[in-house]
Amino acid sequence: DVTMALSSSDTGEGTVSPAALTFGSGDSTWNVDQAVTVTGVDDNSDDGDVAYTIVTGAASSSDGNYNGLAVADVTATNDDDDTAGVTVGAISGDTDEGGATATFNVRLTSDPTGDVTMALSSSDTGEGTVSPAALTFGSGDSTWNVDQAVTVTGVDDNSIDGDVACTIVTAASSSDGNYNGLAVPDVTVTNDDDDTAGITVGAISGDTDEGGATATFNLRLNADPSHVVTIALSSSDAGEGTVSP
Repeated sequence: DVTMALSSSDTGEGTVSPAALTFGSGDSTWNVDQAVTVTGVDDNSDDGDVAYTIVTGAASSSDGNYNGLAVADVTATNDDDDTAGVTVGAISGDTDEGGATATFNVRLTSDPTGDVTMALSSSDTGEGTVSPAALTFGSGDSTWNVDQAVTVTGVDDNSIDGDVACTIVTAASSSDGNYNGLAVPDVTVTNDDDDTAGITVGAISGDTDEGGATATFNLRLNADPSHVVTIALSSSDAGEGTVSP
């Protein structure tokens, strides 16, 4: 009988079955094709299409013509199905100037060969802040495809500026060239305004009298104006009371 061992040069890309073939002596099997199956292996990394070899060991047999006979190896290619990328989820809603928060999730689409760090920043910290300042996804572990949450918090500016959109800016860095500098979608969030133009007039402190007693009251604006606000004051009856300023 002639036996040939079979193995893969890279079991991370492909496996081979069976592990050996045997061709019988003096029967009808020696010239019958025997099938060898090569199965691709998923590695979750964006490593491109990778070639590897099905190593055919030297034949072993008690027949000296076959024993030690070199057998040609076979080259196979495992086509990659992974693409480096970042999945950014939808923002959960608006923030507001009362400090309401909104969140979104981030994860990778393939296992990187080096840790991936994504810096996060707000395009307008006067409208919204972001936490954490960076996300890190590990290489070769179970964290690369696990959602990590990002929280955006609305900032109060006291101005009547309406609902203002700001952008959470993301940037990736890694020793993995597929991820280093990879463009990551930014996230737009709207900070709802809670300011309304108005004037609050306080209660008068009491009555005046004809002996010259005074009374006071206070005024203030309800929101920060974009320009100076002047309020004119006058008495409806200067014969009974005057006002200052």
